[in-house]
Amino acid sequence: MPESLLDRAARVAGRVAPYAVVPALLTLLAFDNVAATAASDGGLSVSVKFALPTAVPTLWTVFDPPTTGVSFVTPTRLSALPVYLVVDAVLTAGYLGGIHDAAHDVQPDFVENVATYALPVLGVRVVEFLTVGLFSFLLVAGGNILLAFVAFPLVLFAGYLLWGAPFLVVARDRGVVDALVESVALALDGGHYLYFSVLFAVGVAVVSLFVSPVLAAGGFGAIVVMAAVIAYPALVASAAALLVVDEVADQPTRDQRAPDQPAPGNDDQSRGA
Repeated sequence: MPESLLDRAARVAGRVAPYAVVPALLTLLAFDNVAATAASDGGLSVSVKFALPTAVPTLWTVFDPPTTGVSFVTPTRLSALPVYLVVDAVLTAGYLGGIHDAAHDVQPDFVENVATYALPVLGVRVVEFLTVGLFSFLLVAGGNILLAFVAFPLVLFAGYLLWGAPFLVVARDRGVVDALVESVALALDGGHYLYFSVLFAVGVAVVSLFVSPVLAAGGFGAIVVMAAVIAYPALVASAAALLVVDEVADQPTRDQRAPDQPAPGNDDQSRGA
């Protein structure tokens, strides 16, 4: 019986279990989100959030702080955003690199992966922020309902087009431009990329139903606890997303293979036939 994506992702995540500290750490480093959530009035509140796959899911992937303005774009204030993006890129590069190594039975090396991938991951992150942030700004600009109506699907669509780029930097050793272009191509192709995107968004919505009342009522202690609780599931989700991107990135090569060309890994069988 073929192994499911979830089973494969869990197996890969198990090989790099200590890497679960990265989602927890990035949750707590989003200082404005932490402060806004901890300062909420403590009343019962349930909210639903839909989110697309991301390189490092955090608590803020499944929960929007109550009074943080444009916090859905910037996890910290704009003045601190450059530092946050650099830290995020360093942690993401080592994190995704280790997951990719584990998926290919290679001993993970966090430091080496940071040295190799941090700069292109940072470039991708900056483009993601500028693109999604532009549409998000339109979403809240001046309280204009028409702009918000137009901008909301654009925010989702831009996120959908670009979420695969950080994974391609690692899985395919792509530079910034190539990773972004290939991510858009995979997204427009639909297929398993689209299916996983929808599945991830629905999964986030379900989790948000349970997480939101805890965070709304629990203060800072609840944030710390929930950051730890979701850390390992976030690692499994990252592993699943990387496996999906790795596979769909191979699909054009398989589709374009000449009819008489053997599939990879079947060379010996073909020669023995």
